[in-house]
Amino acid sequence: MEAQQTHQLVERQAELAELSALLAEAGAGRGSVALVSGPAGSGKTQLLQSFCKQAADSSAFLLTAVASRAECELPLGVMDQLFRCETLPPDFRRRVNALLADELAANRAAGADPVMMNQPSITVANELRSLLLELSERGPVVVSIDDLQFADGPSLQMLLFLQRRMKSSRLLLLLAELSTVRSPHPVFHAELFRQPNCRKIRLDMLTRSGAHTMIAARLGPAKAQELTDPYHEASGGSPLFLSALLDDYQAIHRLAGRLETEPTVSQPAFRNALTDCLYLAEPAAFDVARAVATLGTVGSSVLIGHILGLNTATVEHAIASLTATGLLDAEGFRHPAARTAILEEMPPEARHALHLRVATALQNEGAPPVTVAEQLVAAGTAPEAWMINVLRDAAHGELAASRTGMACEYLDLALNNCRDSRPLAALTADRMRIEWQKSPLKAMRHAERLKEASRGGDLTGQDTGLLARSLLWHGRYREARETLTRWEANDTGSDRVESEELAALTGWMAYSFPALLTESAGSAATPEPDACPDSARPFGRQAVSVLFRLLADGPGDEAVASAEGILHSVGLGTATLESLHAALLTLICADRPDRAASWCEELLKEAEQQGAPTWQAVFAAIRADAAFRQGDMATAVKQGEAALSQLPCPSWGVGIGGLLANLILATTMIGQHEKAVKYIRLPVPDTIFESRYGLHYLHARGHFHLATDRPAAALTDFESCGRLMTTWGLDLPSLISWRGGAAEASLALGLKSRARTLIEEQLTRPGTQQPRTRGASLRLLAAAGDIEDRPALLQEAVSLLQPDTGRFELARALADLSAAYHELGEHDRARGTAERAADMMTSCHIPAQWAQPLPVVRPPHSAPTAAFAGPSRSAGPDAPDGPRKGRKPVGAEALSDAERRVAELAAQGVPNRAIGRKFFITVSTVEQHLTRVYRKLDVSRRSDLAAKLHGSPPEAESA
Repeated sequence: MEAQQTHQLVERQAELAELSALLAEAGAGRGSVALVSGPAGSGKTQLLQSFCKQAADSSAFLLTAVASRAECELPLGVMDQLFRCETLPPDFRRRVNALLADELAANRAAGADPVMMNQPSITVANELRSLLLELSERGPVVVSIDDLQFADGPSLQMLLFLQRRMKSSRLLLLLAELSTVRSPHPVFHAELFRQPNCRKIRLDMLTRSGAHTMIAARLGPAKAQELTDPYHEASGGSPLFLSALLDDYQAIHRLAGRLETEPTVSQPAFRNALTDCLYLAEPAAFDVARAVATLGTVGSSVLIGHILGLNTATVEHAIASLTATGLLDAEGFRHPAARTAILEEMPPEARHALHLRVATALQNEGAPPVTVAEQLVAAGTAPEAWMINVLRDAAHGELAASRTGMACEYLDLALNNCRDSRPLAALTADRMRIEWQKSPLKAMRHAERLKEASRGGDLTGQDTGLLARSLLWHGRYREARETLTRWEANDTGSDRVESEELAALTGWMAYSFPALLTESAGSAATPEPDACPDSARPFGRQAVSVLFRLLADGPGDEAVASAEGILHSVGLGTATLESLHAALLTLICADRPDRAASWCEELLKEAEQQGAPTWQAVFAAIRADAAFRQGDMATAVKQGEAALSQLPCPSWGVGIGGLLANLILATTMIGQHEKAVKYIRLPVPDTIFESRYGLHYLHARGHFHLATDRPAAALTDFESCGRLMTTWGLDLPSLISWRGGAAEASLALGLKSRARTLIEEQLTRPGTQQPRTRGASLRLLAAAGDIEDRPALLQEAVSLLQPDTGRFELARALADLSAAYHELGEHDRARGTAERAADMMTSCHIPAQWAQPLPVVRPPHSAPTAAFAGPSRSAGPDAPDGPRKGRKPVGAEALSDAERRVAELAAQGVPNRAIGRKFFITVSTVEQHLTRVYRKLDVSRRSDLAAKLHGSPPEAESA
């Protein structure tokens, strides 16, 4: 019997009318049989109940029974139910009980054929027929039997016997059964329909209109308009499922006070209806439904048969039955939550075992690795070796599609079940690769297992490269070198791709971790160029080779073209990060930071799409470097801070030195010294000073010291940087102009001759023909030279420096040129050049005082800061005596030359605009000078300046 239903009869009026007509005929003495059939949940039980109620209201006698799978082997179980009905008069019940008791004993001995009857059964059947005919004299008799497919054999015998002898009686035999592809009682059906008094009534699923009618009756017309389509689709037109969905809908509304437009098929009423439906369907339907739920699709009958150990015909019958009930369509379950409900109904052990059987069957069918791996993950185990290989292949497929979440699940399951050392090493490396994209620090938890695998010879060349990169990233240089040395000793060269990849990594080490190679080789780290043309090398080696040649020989169109060719050709991945990084640095060092910035934007988008925060952080840091080279300090700070937010400091490893270098420089340039101090105070690994990142860090910190009036400390950092670059064979001004910084510090210390020597040395170094490097060098050479020589040098510097690649250096060169013109009496040219310098500074978001000439005025001053960690040395024996030695300068002694000149004119009452015109600086610069003067002299008004300055007259030269 179908689940008890509370919905009204919908789209069954014609069938109900047909049954009523048959009852009328029975009342007229023309007995008949009606067999109602339909899929599970189609409303057969409700139709019988509605009709029986009408029959009872018309004074007919009702004898009802419901067959059950649990009693299908119980002889005369259905007959026993019929004749124990409360509607049967007591005297009839007593007579029937005696007859059935004798017949039950006979059937237990003789078997239960549904058609062939023995003599004792015929005798009993005749007696029962006589009783029914006697009862029908009092009124029409309706014999109703539901779920006939579960009826026992002897009861079916009795029904056929009765049918053959009831044509002239007042009997209506009403039967209901589940329509199936394969009838459980084919001979019974054949006998039943041989008789002309048998009528077959077929129930179909509800149409959309019928579903709308049912929903409107429960929820009203307005809500029915909204819910009909999704609910009709989810229920498949099954009155049973639709009623259950509406029950759940109303229950949720009562509890939560909300209405959902999507079917809530995971709630109790639907689950109960689903279980009832599967119970009533084909015998194999439950198992087939579970297999389909496990597969996620209907699949092939052959495959499901292999999974369940059933023949194909049985599977096809079950699928047809489930489709007829509205559970399945051609693809699978009509609603995904129905699948979930079936899976959750299974005991965990049975569910896991079924997933394993499905995985095995799929593998045997040649299914894609991901399809098989999904089943293994659902099973929670992978006990066989082939399963480990499938999980790894599936993980690689997911990674190729940027789905790292599922890739991790596959790898974790494989790792938990793998027992062989070589596959275990490969799986560990894969897991480390994925984690590195999100957190290089977290990824290091796999390093010890990979080091052990390396020592045991279980690592491939690719995985050796991964381990070495990770160790280098975190400053574990010696361990990285040991790992690579061990691989090289055992490398037979059979895998050219792996060998070339590791060769590219070694080249990258020469650039980024030169101390490591210098230590092992006892010489400079810069690799010698080989005769092999770039086009014949793998991209990794090409990228490093192009970068080194650029740094040594200076920029050219060929280097830019090679770098962009690599960026066009190389996909983003852990093993290609060095290649991409080297190509981007080539563009930056080739005075094409604009192209580098454009490529970084593309790579940032790709890294975001792949969900790789590490890659996003790396490219944001390079984007910051490009912006700094362009003179776009605001973007440099923004991108640098974005990189720092993507990865916390510990995850950056030694690379934090390069990122902080850009942030320190950019914030220093725009006068945000408090921010710069914050970045300087961030802890960095000691090992950064064994890498190029330490060089950038020392260089940036040196400029911060210059900006905060600590030229001796600045000189120490610049010289420490230079000493390391020389030792490592990386003394390339286009990489880091440490001599330029040292010269600037020397000028601030009054060491003009030393500054000139440093710049002259720099101009002899490889790569100094690069416009930006040469232009900046000429500016400093002019500052260290005689006034008569300055304009020519500065004019050449201005001609070399371009606004789109070096606005900041161009602005400073213009400021120096303005000062030179002024000192030589060319005031109009001085004024125009100063305005160009100020405009350039504004476009860079840099305070105009940074454009002041050297050495007359230095960058903006701030309170001296505490000493910072890192390589250090004394400023040298030729550092001049003065207020910078010993005690800290106070009062007027603490003023710079420019601040003193502005202060003395202000003390005389000269307006700010007039002071700016006199010294060829902006009003904003005058105000900034005065702000610092007030602070240093501890005054708040101009009228107090004269007393603090002792009345010293201002000097009439450029501020």
